[in-house]
Amino acid sequence: MNKDLYIFIRWSDADYSVGIKTIDDQHKELIKYINQIYQSILDRNSKEVTPDVLANLEDYARFHFGYEEKIFNQIGYEFAEEHIAEHRAFSEKIEQFKEGIAKGHDVIFSITNYLRDWLRTHIQKEDRKYASEFQKLGIQ
Repeated sequence: MNKDLYIFIRWSDADYSVGIKTIDDQHKELIKYINQIYQSILDRNSKEVTPDVLANLEDYARFHFGYEEKIFNQIGYEFAEEHIAEHRAFSEKIEQFKEGIAKGHDVIFSITNYLRDWLRTHIQKEDRKYASEFQKLGIQ
């Protein structure tokens, strides 16, 4: 069976690239985690897989958001406060999903939809706002 048939989100430069390789590579990691959750739905083992994926998402968020926020501080990014607030909201949402799972709630579709929407709104809109400023610094 070809697992590629079951990819929920496929990376596309036109859809997701911010034009900075390090950031794009980090965003590809997020897509990997989304696809792992989606695959677990299809494999009917989401209760076993999702806690580990959420833990990975927490680690991802700490690293990726920290990376962006460090550069925001270096460049005095105009929209840093709003952007960082979105990062905090993401981390809080992951924590809510973990709590829901701990209480036995079925949150798998909520997780998948939230992460898909995050890609569409945060990466495609908010992250692209800072791209030119990062590029001016030579961040690749």
